[in-house]
Amino acid sequence: MKLIDRQYLATPFYGSRKMAVWLKGQGKKVNRKRVRRLMELLGIRAIYRRPRTSQPGKGHKRL
Repeated sequence: MKLIDRQYLATPFYGSRKMAVWLKGQGKKVNRKRVRRLMELLGIRAIYRRPRTSQPGKGHKRL
């Protein structure tokens, strides 16, 4: 968990997949499900632009 937290501070855009690959490179025996669970436990989430699905499109009028 310490490694995940440190790496998250350096690269906050890493999700569970990328973090699992990085940890395997560090010699840790983990899989993506475990990394995902630990990231949830730590309360961390990858930072990236999420879809803006609640924004009205141009040319559409509100009812």
